[in-house]
Amino acid sequence: MDILVSPVALAAPQWIIDLLSGGSVYTLAQQLWNFVMGIVLTLLGKNVSDFSGSSGAWIYIEDTVFPLFLSMGSVFLNMFTLAGFCRQASNLKEGITMEAWIELLIKLVVSNVLMTNCLSIMREFIGFAINTSNVLMPGSVPDIIGGDYDAGFRLAMLLVAPIYLIMAGVCSITILIEVLGRFLNLFLLIATAPAALSTLSGGRGFENTAIAWFKSFLTNTLQIIVIVLAIQIATRLNLSITDFMNISVLASWFNGAGAVIGAFIFMPFMATAVKTSDNFLKRAFDLR
Repeated sequence: MDILVSPVALAAPQWIIDLLSGGSVYTLAQQLWNFVMGIVLTLLGKNVSDFSGSSGAWIYIEDTVFPLFLSMGSVFLNMFTLAGFCRQASNLKEGITMEAWIELLIKLVVSNVLMTNCLSIMREFIGFAINTSNVLMPGSVPDIIGGDYDAGFRLAMLLVAPIYLIMAGVCSITILIEVLGRFLNLFLLIATAPAALSTLSGGRGFENTAIAWFKSFLTNTLQIIVIVLAIQIATRLNLSITDFMNISVLASWFNGAGAVIGAFIFMPFMATAVKTSDNFLKRAFDLR
């Protein structure tokens, strides 16, 4: 009786039957997504100082790169202070007043304090962003909705199974690269901080460099909070869209196709939301 019902089982191995039914591809895509997104969530809870070890990025920045740029910044500090004084002295309209001397002195002191203490200040500021994101982020990986092995699911996976697997890999890796890129930018900003902050002592015009550096640092630091928010909101939007499909569009025996369609929307949507998180900060808070 079994031979009459499913003769394909005699001619094809079980893994081919599983592949055609879509279950194996979905499981593989789910495992790939969970693995990469697990790395993403782990990285989102890390401070820059956690990348230590014998040859870690933080040790390299703290022991080698930052002292070099700090010495460069000390030289630049004197140069920009002198340039600011000369520019003020050559301004025949305003001239050298007591207010100008006090402003120049204040900027010199502020630049010196920031340069010598910016390493710990930046680390604490990043820690604040991480603590805030930990409150918003649960420990679970955002799920790909699916796994309802009905007729709709099997038909949809039979048609798009390879694309489904590729999309899960591409979208999750895109999110991972964006998070890693944020850490790379943070390390570059931390390393070059003394050189950028030394321009504060030069007054108007020169200090634009320090302002641009501060905006870039603020964008990359707060981006961790926006990324967590984007992941959480996109996950809940996906749940709502999937519920709409199941309730109002498809019959119960065809719900699995709606889950596959929802995943095709959800994965690129989340990857795009994470990738454009810095643009949101720049436009909404004018950090350009």
